[in-house]
Amino acid sequence: AVVALMATTQAANPATAGIGGSITQEGINNAKNVVTPYVFKFLKDIKIPEIDITDGKFTNLDIHIPQPDLDNVNMKLDSSNNGLELVASGLTTTMTSDFVFKYIISVTGQADITVKNMGVDVELGLHTQAGTPASELAPKLTVVKSAITINPADVDIKLTGGFVSKIANVLIPLIKSSLIPSIVTTIDSTVKTMVETTIDEDLQKYGNQILVPFLAGVTFDYSQYNNGPQVANGVLSMNLNGTSFDASQPISGKFTPSKFPSRNPDGKSAQGFLTDYVLNTAFEAGYKTGNTLNITAILGKFLNLTVTTDNMGIVIPEILTKYVSGKPVAISGAFVKAPSTAQFT
Repeated sequence: AVVALMATTQAANPATAGIGGSITQEGINNAKNVVTPYVFKFLKDIKIPEIDITDGKFTNLDIHIPQPDLDNVNMKLDSSNNGLELVASGLTTTMTSDFVFKYIISVTGQADITVKNMGVDVELGLHTQAGTPASELAPKLTVVKSAITINPADVDIKLTGGFVSKIANVLIPLIKSSLIPSIVTTIDSTVKTMVETTIDEDLQKYGNQILVPFLAGVTFDYSQYNNGPQVANGVLSMNLNGTSFDASQPISGKFTPSKFPSRNPDGKSAQGFLTDYVLNTAFEAGYKTGNTLNITAILGKFLNLTVTTDNMGIVIPEILTKYVSGKPVAISGAFVKAPSTAQFT
């Protein structure tokens, strides 16, 4: 793998953050094409083993909530809950289920349910928790709101199986009045459990540091600073550690990040800030590891660039004489005598 996740036991805690950024409400609206697929990745396929209703039960429920058209999605920052809310409308959802229902006789069959114009309203609170190592802060999400709205008039139901015609006029109203609300409650509970256990546990474990093999095997620390994500005055801001280090050696403390505001009020809707501390600790850590720097992987990861003999032939024409055109070229390097340094002014 180009990037491998690994929790380390070494803390890297400079006095101030090395990286910062912010985004306004306008920027959040433009970012919905990134956030929406992430949210609906968890909603697109929900399975419920069983839901009981009066005189019957539904089993093996399979619910599909596809990503809606982005024109039907709105996102907004909520400073009162330090959160981010996503509201989607006009969704078409399909559900299938086996059922057993007793009405004079016991009938088994399958229900195919289509819901039109469904609405989804999900808000996540943005917080922090003890990370890995525990001395650092990792992101944490809470479910402030998880609401699904369904109008019974927008629910179409098809029943298949023996004798379903005998119970359809009784079961279909029950599906709309009892099963659908139970499904909504179960989905709300599923979302809350998924966010506050599965996702938050991953954030606690992996939300602080990452081992980057192609950067000479250094560890990069991106733990939260300044109390984590903050939503205020229509702006979401965040500051991160930004230290790179060799996990097998003590951190020198030679470099100190400059203080900077997380937002320039005259700047763009989305802003990012990087101090020379981030680069200098990366150079120092790469030098300390003594490992080879995989420049090919760096170019591919960050610039989506594959170096070929044609590219290298511009600098070294003899390469095209010896090798054919279009052949990939692997480039590596190492800090030999001392790490490089950077200085921003």
